[in-house]
Amino acid sequence: MTPKKSCAAFDSRLAEMRSIAIKTSMNWFLWVNILFSLFILGRRYFSTSVVLTPPLHPQGWLEAMQVVVLMLSAGVLFILRMAPIQNAKWLRALARSVVIGLSLCWAVCFYVLITSEDIRIIFPFAALLLFTALISLYFDARVLLSFIAPIWLTILVTSLFHPTNLTVMNALLWMLLAGLIESGRRILNSWFMLALRREQENIDLIQQLGQLASKDPLTGIANRRAFESQMDREIASHQRDGTAFGLIMLDVDHFKLYNDYYGHQSGDRCLTMIARTLESATRQNGGVVGRFGGEEFVVLLPDADLATLESTAQAIARELQTQALAHARSPVSPYVTVSQGLATWASGQTAQSVIARADKALYAAKQQGRNRWVLA
Repeated sequence: MTPKKSCAAFDSRLAEMRSIAIKTSMNWFLWVNILFSLFILGRRYFSTSVVLTPPLHPQGWLEAMQVVVLMLSAGVLFILRMAPIQNAKWLRALARSVVIGLSLCWAVCFYVLITSEDIRIIFPFAALLLFTALISLYFDARVLLSFIAPIWLTILVTSLFHPTNLTVMNALLWMLLAGLIESGRRILNSWFMLALRREQENIDLIQQLGQLASKDPLTGIANRRAFESQMDREIASHQRDGTAFGLIMLDVDHFKLYNDYYGHQSGDRCLTMIARTLESATRQNGGVVGRFGGEEFVVLLPDADLATLESTAQAIARELQTQALAHARSPVSPYVTVSQGLATWASGQTAQSVIARADKALYAAKQQGRNRWVLA
């Protein structure tokens, strides 16, 4: 896989994993919000005396916000359970909208607690809530910031400007909390990204091994195993639509004499040149080129009739003539040539039967003097 394709695959995988992480963590995060809101609502009712709160009293606002948190969290939990969202873009938009709504509710609650001088539980409670958000949403900085920023800014500003809470140490405490949350987010996100990169590297490696297993190591075209698999797929496809396809078996004329005279390294370069020539000559017809072994090649032409097969065989011979690769020991031509056997597939035939017919036609081309093609 090329670096560009690998990068695109990683970006796609990252978006997919963020979507999965949001689905998984949002359930827990919403349940935590429900439990925290129940704690705020219930703590007054476990005190020694309970005084009814007027609707416009700050405590009334506190309780109203907790009811909103309960309803919003429960509603989204119901949506995620009964109608799970598969689209990553919509899921992220929902998550961001929910956390913003919850964050604004909590910001109002902390403002009421600070202004009513009920400051005993503010720092531990807010720290627990913000670290819960960190654990749930560290993999998406924007969603996490949407929850943390309103709460943190509200507490910091209210603590600084409220007459009874104006202390530098208090402000430093909240600055320290912000630093801890951001450093924790960076560490957790780096682990998240590292795990994804390792996974992508393994995927790339498996794909590379798969490509190596399906390609001829010398020429880079499909090997025999991969080509036969491609033929099986073509047969299955053409069985459904009733059309035919063509097959060309090719053999380099007197290649042993070429190897003996020029050496095996030159022979390897000759085979590579022929593979490129076959790809060039069959590209217009969507041909699939494979190496069957040694100096034997095969070309599959989808949706090809006899006329297409013959024109392709002629194009291959013409391309080789243009290449004019010297073959001093060939009794056929002073240049490298090939013999070709042509066959078409018809409904009901197997891959092996088509290959056998093309191979028989190739044998006939050799018997008739080589450097030619013969129809099965």
